[in-house]
Amino acid sequence: MRQLFIDSRDRVSGTSTDFVIELPETLVIEGGNRRARIDNLRIPLTVPTIRTGVNDTIIVRVDGTSYTAQIRQANYDGIGLAAAIQSALSASAPGTWTVTYDISNIALYMACSRNFVITGGTYSAQLMAHPYTNTATSYNFTYVNVLGIDIMYLSSSKFMNLDTIGPKGAHDTLTCAVVTTQFGSVLDVSMPTDMFFNVPAMTTQQLDFQLRDRNYNILSIVPNISFVLLID
Repeated sequence: MRQLFIDSRDRVSGTSTDFVIELPETLVIEGGNRRARIDNLRIPLTVPTIRTGVNDTIIVRVDGTSYTAQIRQANYDGIGLAAAIQSALSASAPGTWTVTYDISNIALYMACSRNFVITGGTYSAQLMAHPYTNTATSYNFTYVNVLGIDIMYLSSSKFMNLDTIGPKGAHDTLTCAVVTTQFGSVLDVSMPTDMFFNVPAMTTQQLDFQLRDRNYNILSIVPNISFVLLID
């Protein structure tokens, strides 16, 4: 079994989450039943709950007029997020706003003294992707996770294989990392010991890797990643 220790800081091109590394010697993999796995994928969790330009706006229509509330970029717990949303709405739209977070049920409640409708916004889209109920003056959103991101995927075009089907039908997914720790920590994920992915035949001096979000977009806010690639 061959072990390759990969660190995005050793890249010869690209970024910390979309990079190319140069191998010390040519990697030759002949066709056949070769397989590989990812161990000790270490990712610094630096994705805040709210990111400017990504998921920071709520657009509401009150009395026929639209108002945009912008939430300050930061890492929030549930109660802090509710307070930030209430402050943003109160500063932007008429009426008396109340926003609360139910820790036990992971739910966010939003209400106004006037009738209102949520009509858009980047954070609104994130909220309304989950089950919710609403009345003329309130919305109740369930399963509102305050982690900056809930899952990430490691991919590589060099290991593209038709036997692998990842998000949006991708065939280059190597593994997924479910985020279970808080902002500011380092996530350490390994594939189960009995899990491998098939390796296509290749002869190469370079390998490329990408770290992607749930929508399979490349993440841009993670400073570096490292992992062990085991090829059997």
